[in-house]
Amino acid sequence: MLNDFDAVLTRMIELLRFGGEDDWAVALEKIKKGFDSDPRFKSSQLLSMYGGMGSLNDIVLYRGGQPLVAENNEFDELRIQLYELCRAQA
Repeated sequence: MLNDFDAVLTRMIELLRFGGEDDWAVALEKIKKGFDSDPRFKSSQLLSMYGGMGSLNDIVLYRGGQPLVAENNEFDELRIQLYELCRAQA
């Protein structure tokens, strides 16, 4: 299961960087680094990013002022996968 978290987080971070969302990329990198030491706590931290204004749910990736359709679709799928992985861990 940890490999699933690693793969999903790694790709989400790549997409965030590509879309210029460096602050979100850094936030996910911090959680990813310590994930194997305390997966339950890290899952809880991730779940707390899924709600309210300015949350992980609100991210739309842009480049050059244009929305990145394929990347946003992929990011949305990864966001759902990550949520489900976290719920199973919590």
